[in-house]
Amino acid sequence: MADFCHQCAIATFGEDAGDLANITSPEAEAEGRYAVVICEGCGFIQVNVAGECVTPFCLYQHGHKN
Repeated sequence: MADFCHQCAIATFGEDAGDLANITSPEAEAEGRYAVVICEGCGFIQVNVAGECVTPFCLYQHGHKN
């Protein structure tokens, strides 16, 4: 099954089904640790509790702060 991060799901389908949500625990996120997953749009990334890509070097630079 294909999984998409929050940002790629919105861009591709117009809504987020939460494919990658809740993989990172709230405790891990509070410590600055994130689960490493594969998003069909971004590639290998890290996601927060909400399933949002927080990786600055993903294909779409979702985690990059301008």
